[in-house]
Amino acid sequence: MTTLEVWKTFEPDNYYKTFLDSNKRPDGRSLLKFRPVVVKTGTVSTAEGSATVRFGHTTVVCGVKAEIATPTLNNPHQGFVVPNVELHPCCSPNFTSGLPGIQAMELSQFIQSVLTSAGVLDLADLCVVPSKYSWCLYCDVVCINYDGNVYDAALVAVMAALQDVKLPKLTYDEENDKATVALQRTLPLSIKSRPISSTFTLYSDTIQLADPTAEDESQGSGVTTVVVREDGSLCYLHKPGGRAVPTTTLDSLLLLAAKRVKKINDVIAKAGQDVD
Repeated sequence: MTTLEVWKTFEPDNYYKTFLDSNKRPDGRSLLKFRPVVVKTGTVSTAEGSATVRFGHTTVVCGVKAEIATPTLNNPHQGFVVPNVELHPCCSPNFTSGLPGIQAMELSQFIQSVLTSAGVLDLADLCVVPSKYSWCLYCDVVCINYDGNVYDAALVAVMAALQDVKLPKLTYDEENDKATVALQRTLPLSIKSRPISSTFTLYSDTIQLADPTAEDESQGSGVTTVVVREDGSLCYLHKPGGRAVPTTTLDSLLLLAAKRVKKINDVIAKAGQDVD
């Protein structure tokens, strides 16, 4: 063990604060610098659409599986989008096996709320025959390696996977009341909005840390996730407890988040381009 490792082990708070006093973090980043983002689509061959996303060492995979379902009585002209996030012990010792934990359930609800608030998909586009047949898209997100900020990584993975989806053509024979699904997947989804989130750990009233690592999260007193549309407008704000955020601070976080939207969407778009 080096001297720094011993110090970190026995005095983690002082070790971390020493870096912040120099306006940087143990990983070398400045306080408001984000980690590099890597997106690869089509990484799960058995899914209708998929993506693998890396935020630094945090790695998540999203696979979208499409199944034929019956529309509900209240919404006979709509299909379904069902996100589900899994955080297993293999990605971090902070998680346990068995039933989904609180953070996994919060993440699933977060993605569902963002997809709905931003209007990413028109659910009517997923309906093939009203009251009879519609598509149900299961967006399964699995964290492979957890090093903080799984909110942003999971949302980017879902958005990239949805833009990678190709559905088979479903035809309906009304006379025989029979549906037929084509073997080839050729129909892309019509994406109406492309929201991107930016997460910040709140260390104090004056110190915010962008794109927190697991160490940043453990030292902070709560996180704030700002979701922004392509035009820079606020789409959704996620603040699960912790330190209160002053209005002026929130305004500055919104500006930082708005600057990232086009950059991340460009990375997603390039990941989905055909390579000759």
